[in-house]
Amino acid sequence: MKYEAIIFDVSDTLVKYSPNYAQIYGDRLRGLGFEVCEEKAKEISRMINWSIGEQTQREQCGEPHMFNEELNILLDKVALSCVIDQDIDKYLLELKKLPIPKQKITLIPGVVDVLGTLKNKYRLGIVSNHYCWLMDYLDDLGISKYFEAIIISDIVGVAKPNISIMQIILNQLDLKAEKCLYVGDQPIDVLCSKQIGMDCAWITTDECKLPKIIPYKEDFRINNISDLLQIL
Repeated sequence: MKYEAIIFDVSDTLVKYSPNYAQIYGDRLRGLGFEVCEEKAKEISRMINWSIGEQTQREQCGEPHMFNEELNILLDKVALSCVIDQDIDKYLLELKKLPIPKQKITLIPGVVDVLGTLKNKYRLGIVSNHYCWLMDYLDDLGISKYFEAIIISDIVGVAKPNISIMQIILNQLDLKAEKCLYVGDQPIDVLCSKQIGMDCAWITTDECKLPKIIPYKEDFRINNISDLLQIL
């Protein structure tokens, strides 16, 4: 058996947010009169997640922590840059007036069945860029029991794409990277796992492309977590 452990991201891998970033920022831009199709909204969502990862890395390199209001402005700029290449500051003032809806978190269908099946064959873990309250939330959802190790960036003080967060779970599991498969939905997941030597299953559509600045390719491309059972 090639893998001894399967390690998961959480957001949009095990749980989903409603509305998600594609819906939130697609609707916000449409509120300013921009035409944003579903595929463009998904592109915006990917860029926003990438920007959050970059900001996290900058903060870990010594930049001041960016609080919610500042972060929202940054993400609005990223969203606008996906549809226009000038007058961003002008539209930013208008976009700031539009509310950002509160997100609800629920388990993705099929997650419990997949985890239950995999638990019989593999050691399971989590590495997630998330807030410390995630641990309690995973308990409430009833899925924390499936995982031998859960690493949350807000608790350990390091986040993807810094490979140190991957090293933490490797140390806890006492495994080498090549014995693990990482499962995530963002380009940053591919980057971080491949940098440390893990194989990666990327949850995405067939049309989605990794940013050119990522010198890696995913090992598996799947549409949802249930597809794992077909490749493992």
